Amino acid sequence: MVAAATTQPPQLAQATIAFLRRYAPFNEMDDASLAFVAARAKLGYYPQGAAVAGPQAGMARTLFIVQRGIVRARVPDGGQDAAAFEFAPGEMFPLNAVLGGRATTRLYEATEDLFCYELDATDVQTLLGSSPPFQRFCARYIDSLLQQERRALRVAYAAQTVSDRPLLQPLSSAVRRAPVTCGPETPLREALERMHTQRIGAILVVDAEGAPQGIFTERDLVRHAATGRLVLEDSISAYMTPDPISLPATATLYEAALVMARHGVRHLLVCDGRKLVGVVSERSLFALQRQSMREVVAAIEVAHDLEGLQRAATEIRALARGMLAQGVSAEPLTQLIATLNDRLAERILALEAARHDLGGIRFCWLALGSEGRHEQTFSSDQDNAIVFDADGPADAVRARLLPFADAVNVTLDACGFPLCKGDIMARNPRWCLAAAEWRMRFGEWIRNPHPEALLNANIFFDFRPLWGEAALARDLRGWLSAVTHDDQRFLRMMAQNALESRPPLGFFGDVQTSGEGVEAGTIDLKVQGTRIFTDAGRIFALATGADVQNTAARLRHAGAVRRVPTEETEAVVDAFYFLVLLRLRREHLDSPDGPRRPRIDPRTLNELDRRILKEALRLATKVQQRLALDFQL
Repeated sequence: MVAAATTQPPQLAQATIAFLRRYAPFNEMDDASLAFVAARAKLGYYPQGAAVAGPQAGMARTLFIVQRGIVRARVPDGGQDAAAFEFAPGEMFPLNAVLGGRATTRLYEATEDLFCYELDATDVQTLLGSSPPFQRFCARYIDSLLQQERRALRVAYAAQTVSDRPLLQPLSSAVRRAPVTCGPETPLREALERMHTQRIGAILVVDAEGAPQGIFTERDLVRHAATGRLVLEDSISAYMTPDPISLPATATLYEAALVMARHGVRHLLVCDGRKLVGVVSERSLFALQRQSMREVVAAIEVAHDLEGLQRAATEIRALARGMLAQGVSAEPLTQLIATLNDRLAERILALEAARHDLGGIRFCWLALGSEGRHEQTFSSDQDNAIVFDADGPADAVRARLLPFADAVNVTLDACGFPLCKGDIMARNPRWCLAAAEWRMRFGEWIRNPHPEALLNANIFFDFRPLWGEAALARDLRGWLSAVTHDDQRFLRMMAQNALESRPPLGFFGDVQTSGEGVEAGTIDLKVQGTRIFTDAGRIFALATGADVQNTAARLRHAGAVRRVPTEETEAVVDAFYFLVLLRLRREHLDSPDGPRRPRIDPRTLNELDRRILKEALRLATKVQQRLALDFQL
């Protein structure tokens, strides 16, 4: 028999506070918040084997804090995951259900005589609003689950890793020696002698206080020697590359690799605060990994025919698969894929431009959709367009650009980027337009937001410049931001359209599946998951005039503008990227025979992933609630 919970006598309040101070998040709370918990909490007793909480009780109205004993959480049907989680003294349950105002999906049982502090859900909400540490703890809850998931992923896919050591170590671990430096007035001859003596490929140029002013590398030597203007007695400052890129010592080797690939540099400065720690080169960085980003970038740069381009595309996917297997999270992984795909697309554009008569045309190749947001997955198809400058008739310029665009689209398809089924590609005359034509097209969608116009806006408004005259894209972006910023009717229609896709959650917080045939019992991770966040992020960006295309950047910008606590915003971003991670795993690791539709059967996930999936979908619901509130829908 379960003893009824009783309010604590006043003389025990201090003992309760002393107990709570031993555990997070109570150890960070102020005295007033702890006194509130001690005054409101009731102490309950449950003998061994007793049910403490479960789905049969309906909406969770009580938060339990274990005071003594152990609680085991299991699925009610007694399946294979039945004893997956235990809660020890100081831990809380069922936190997600209480915060979400829903029933818990698990049965919590006392494995031994159990004492719990019990706090009513209304008091939990009060504490959430008055205690920043408690608020941060709740917001970080999904992040802690994600960290567990990443650890499990590294173990599960360790055998598929392409490197013996993942690039998740701190950048400082790749620094092999103190930096070799010289002053800006040092003669070039002396600097070269020092490089030869020290057997290094780069020397840092620093001022009198040791602050870096530039870097001189073997690459700089070759570049200046090719011009025939190399004077050995000149100061090194005349030949150095100024303002070298740096990263903090705490950055990961992976982040360094991404910066090198994005900026096309071979050396990075490593700093600890304002102190220079050393220099990391591509060679030393990728000595840690057999298949490196350096090799992939090199393969792209030397590709001159379709076979070489296809080989580079294969290496990009192999490297991304290895990063995923190593446990790299979805945010940097999608940036990696987008960065390397950009380099490949740029190479294709350059090769095809040389084969076509485009002289005198100012144009810019635009990346759209997921590519425009730097959020490509393994199976992303093509979404692209062209904006060009036309002093005369636009049709004449378009006629010269379309054969070039068709050749690029066909080559991209051959390299593993499928042709868009909706024909949203630069080779389509509808999407190869002069800047003035794009403004007319966008303006029509904004003035008359019918369903097709809203669909097009979701794709085209995520454009970014990829290759060519970037100023044309920037000018178009500035015009679009100005006309949409205060157009509440258009934004409201966008929000209403975004709310048509809802997270697949039932009344009690359970995941509701759908589908027919082989897809029966699944959910669509794109339509019912990631798209909810991308649509909301796009609308927030248009409403606030934010000049950012990435979903995470849009959500973070919107959170800052609305003064949402950073922890809450990051929890939403983490939820979005977890759904992206599931898509990546579904498309690649879980699909050895090739990419599939982004649908997944929740029953095939492990218990940890199922927990995070529900939490991610709950946060998607909160994002939509904010969208509906902002636009009164």
